[in-house]
Amino acid sequence: MKKILMGFSAIALVLATPLLALTADCSANDDMYSYNIVYPSNYQPSHNDKIVYLTFDDGPTKYTLDILNILAEHDVPATFFVVGNREHTHLMADIIEHGHVIGLHSYNHDFKQIYSSSESFFTDLQKIDDIVYNEIGLRSMILRFPGGSSVTRGATKTLMKQLSSEVQEKGYQYFDWNCDSGDKRGSATASEALSKIKSSAKTAGDIVIVLMHDTESITVQYLPDVIKYFKEQGYTFLPLTPNSPAIHHSW
Repeated sequence: MKKILMGFSAIALVLATPLLALTADCSANDDMYSYNIVYPSNYQPSHNDKIVYLTFDDGPTKYTLDILNILAEHDVPATFFVVGNREHTHLMADIIEHGHVIGLHSYNHDFKQIYSSSESFFTDLQKIDDIVYNEIGLRSMILRFPGGSSVTRGATKTLMKQLSSEVQEKGYQYFDWNCDSGDKRGSATASEALSKIKSSAKTAGDIVIVLMHDTESITVQYLPDVIKYFKEQGYTFLPLTPNSPAIHHSW
């Protein structure tokens, strides 16, 4: 079983955007200032020790708007790690307009190609970075490796250790997860996915990063109950930023 390591990033910005040039004369130590400018209604510093980050991978898809509506109904933020070769990339703008955060996932999600070399990985990353910028005018500084940083499909331990270091050297922070819904693999129904989230959340501790996918119909079905569960457990919902607790998998 893989161990979960948790660190804290020292990177200052969640997004790099021309709009933030207006804040250039602000204190360099005000880590979250730019984030408040971009998403003033979304980021709320919390003194609660129990934090949950809802994350959705592999979209946008036809289910993304339904998920956005559920999040809006319950007034909670989320993070979407997006893929570029999708017909619904225009929905990235809707994600931002709803006050959520976009992270980089991949362009084509082809593990064999992406992890064939460091050069291939960063070529793919640049493609999705450019698509996000073209859709929303912002450049995200957070990412999730396809399959996570401990991925074995198409990758090697040596390469993933190298990439984990290189992305941070380039100013990114990457996020794995410590709570998995299994909605894409392993959970055949919404109730199974919900049960898996509840089970893994109990061992995750006070900082929970939930892995879900806005590519699956069952995610739309179980999401309201996931939100209800974490609210009942006293968690505060936050979006990921480069300064969020970084759950990193280890080999």
